[in-house]
Amino acid sequence: MAGLSDSITIGILLLLIFGAVSFYLYSRMSQTEKRLGLLENLLLTLKLSTEASLMGPDSVEPISSPAPLNPEDVDDVHEEDYAAMLKASPSAHSMPSMPSMPSMPSKSEEADAEELLRSMNLEKKTSVDVNYESMSAKELKALVKERNLAGAPEKKREIIAFLKNNGVRVSSDESAPQPLPTQPGELDGGFSVELENGL
Repeated sequence: MAGLSDSITIGILLLLIFGAVSFYLYSRMSQTEKRLGLLENLLLTLKLSTEASLMGPDSVEPISSPAPLNPEDVDDVHEEDYAAMLKASPSAHSMPSMPSMPSMPSKSEEADAEELLRSMNLEKKTSVDVNYESMSAKELKALVKERNLAGAPEKKREIIAFLKNNGVRVSSDESAPQPLPTQPGELDGGFSVELENGL
């Protein structure tokens, strides 16, 4: 029995030594790969900077060389004449950096714009799409009160039909889930369900 425990101890020690050596070699290899990657990046940077320095800072040649002005190109103006020209010009007193104010629109243009806005607002109010199915009964009743419609029923389905019949455009949203009509006793297990307020 002592020989068996000694052999197990020696096996565990050899396994630990083998694992430590493997880990050491693996870490050395990864460090070497990192160093090689950094060295490659450094050599590439040196190569690019050398190529850029050989090309020069401005590799574009100028189209023409600078030329001095001819005496015919320069106007000879005395200081007194120049000061008189500045006083005479109307833009000397105004601020050149200030933009000019736009002219005010005329009364007819304003009236036309207001009429256009009113017609746009009327079109928006008449073409509103509403999905009544997603609204609660309280929201539907509030909508009926907001539109000043008299004689609204109490049940949700009847309120929806009432709103549809009063000339309000309704979006038919097929993507919205529609509730299935069920009769009492149709549910699995034969349970009947009663809703509050007849909804």
